[in-house]
Amino acid sequence: MNVRIATVIVAVLLAVPSTSAAQAATDYKRLEPMVGRWRIEVDLKATPISQATKASGTEQCEWFASRHVVCRSEAKGATGTYSQMRTLSYVPAQRQFAAYTIDSLGTVLNAYGQVNGDTWTFSSQAPLNIRLTLKTAPASYTALVEFAGPDGKYLPLSEVRGTRVQ
Repeated sequence: MNVRIATVIVAVLLAVPSTSAAQAATDYKRLEPMVGRWRIEVDLKATPISQATKASGTEQCEWFASRHVVCRSEAKGATGTYSQMRTLSYVPAQRQFAAYTIDSLGTVLNAYGQVNGDTWTFSSQAPLNIRLTLKTAPASYTALVEFAGPDGKYLPLSEVRGTRVQ
């Protein structure tokens, strides 16, 4: 009887990592729609650190280490060039997605979130309460960045619309 119990326990322990690894592999694949070359339209809203402006340019998103998607974008507008780098990742230990974004304005966003269908929702609380909502379609995406004001209501910071080129 002890041999049977031991065999069952070993079988369960061996199955758990493979199930977790299989789930993580499925979650990594959810990043795939962002991979490619995009034409982007950027709409920056007026904030204490920047004026309202619009710009257009390109974004290239590639796999890194088969686990992360790294996007680099550059857009030109009336106020000059706006550059951004964004990394989208799945963090198996936390069972959630992560977005890390830096840009030429000196802003940094490190946020965590979930995917529900074609909508990705990330949030960050330090130093500001920021929300990133990313909606994907086969040939386009929209990324809206908002921050919560003192009253808790979200106000837009920027919106990016991407159209797949490749």
